[in-house]
Amino acid sequence: MITAGKLASARRFDAAALQGEVVHILLDLTYAGRVFRLARQELFVTSTATGTQYQYVGDLADEIEWEEVIDLFNASSDSVSVPVSFTLPVDVPALVQGGHDLLSATGELSLWIEGTSYESRRVLLRGRLSSPSYGYPDEPITASIESEFAEDRSVIPPLSHVITDETWPLAVDGALGRSYPLPFGSGPGGVHQSLAYLVDPTVGAEVLLVASGLCVAGDVRVVVPGSIATETVQHSVDALGQVVSIIDMTGTALVFTSDDTFGIIWNQGEGGMASREGASLSGAGDALEVFLGLSTVPVDFGRVAAAKPYLNQFKIAGCILEGVTPFEWVTSNLSPILPMSLVNGPDGLYPIPWRYTATAADAVAHINADIDPELQLDGVVQVDGGIRDIVNRFKLRYALRPTEGEMYKFVTLGGDDDASGAADSLYCRQSQARYGVRSEDAETSVVHDPATAALILSWWARARALPTRVVSYVVPHSWGWLERGNVALLTDSNLAFSGQLSLLESMTYREDGTLRLQFRLIDDVARAFRSA
Repeated sequence: MITAGKLASARRFDAAALQGEVVHILLDLTYAGRVFRLARQELFVTSTATGTQYQYVGDLADEIEWEEVIDLFNASSDSVSVPVSFTLPVDVPALVQGGHDLLSATGELSLWIEGTSYESRRVLLRGRLSSPSYGYPDEPITASIESEFAEDRSVIPPLSHVITDETWPLAVDGALGRSYPLPFGSGPGGVHQSLAYLVDPTVGAEVLLVASGLCVAGDVRVVVPGSIATETVQHSVDALGQVVSIIDMTGTALVFTSDDTFGIIWNQGEGGMASREGASLSGAGDALEVFLGLSTVPVDFGRVAAAKPYLNQFKIAGCILEGVTPFEWVTSNLSPILPMSLVNGPDGLYPIPWRYTATAADAVAHINADIDPELQLDGVVQVDGGIRDIVNRFKLRYALRPTEGEMYKFVTLGGDDDASGAADSLYCRQSQARYGVRSEDAETSVVHDPATAALILSWWARARALPTRVVSYVVPHSWGWLERGNVALLTDSNLAFSGQLSLLESMTYREDGTLRLQFRLIDDVARAFRSA
């Protein structure tokens, strides 16, 4: 059994642990300074760590259905909530009148295999009560337990990292009010551009503010209209003692005036911000880890680290010039270009990669309705979306020049001869044969690498050029070891499935001992075309 998370609770049961066992849902509710332990029936659960036996009373009034779901094509991440109804052995109206607000109550929902220890439970959700309602003392409380995912209260660069008369008394007028730049990453050949501001115009000893905090790079090129020079980045502090990166222009051959706009070219294969390992922050997975770490949103860093190798094949670079929350920056800049979904777990936010190039060798399970009578089709096969969602000719503008505010490169992907310069895609070609040409023009300010730009269009074509199908099956809870994002094979002769490649998109836990599994079918047009 795999164990992880707070209090060493099990993150995921394995198949052997579930086989033939009875599974219960537990609710640990903390309210008015007490912990109330609730279940659908009276249970006794022993902690091996403390030797304590916990009694769970059967005061959960309704069955609980818990759904884990991913939205593959949604850039945002929403909080998760589960409706609950229960009674408590206390006078709730009196407690509320006395100042014990129900919104301050927190709950933990978990799955527990009968006969195992308290530490072996699998936590599903931790959060606060939302929209609670109550009546007389002996009547049920109804509410939802909502994940502790909340709005990000952090800002990058920090609000105090602004050029003012207080932070930089000598700064030129054109620099006042500007946030300290926050550059990151590297582009093709280690080149991308950010901005710098003149914070000390003393002739012969000018100082440029390059970045908020410490930079990885040593030498950079400083660009002004008509001239360029290589300079060394130094670490310093502003008048408030805040750490910054600057360039001391003493002795430079660069000719400039106080009105110039300064561009910084990171030409040594290194950008500004550092990854957690101390290298240049250029891999998208490393960037996701760093920026989520700067937020106030709870983050499951173990799962982030597990996804990093897959996401780091996408190389990013750019510069944050105005204050933004780290979470908003991630969902606006990384989520749209990466094949992943951000989801909430009991230990915080984490990414689930969409392995769009998966093959049968990547499958961790085979759902075979032809030979297993316990597997039942739930509903029908659903085609997701309509023709308005189809895109089969893509154009992506990238490589932002901050000094000009324009993208100076683009890449296209299509499947027709009329798309001048477009790379060919079998998915786009098949889509255009069915639905005609359907174009989309997009842009990203955090990509400078041509290979990454092409990689983005490749997975966009797999996701949007052709419609996808979803299908659901009801299975025994012994399949509860599966996780969202797992690759599986489906066999169901009634639906003409024979080892059909699919991605597990959602799991719904039911107290009747069953699970509802929803799969998104992965149709590999290229493989089918070659086979034909």
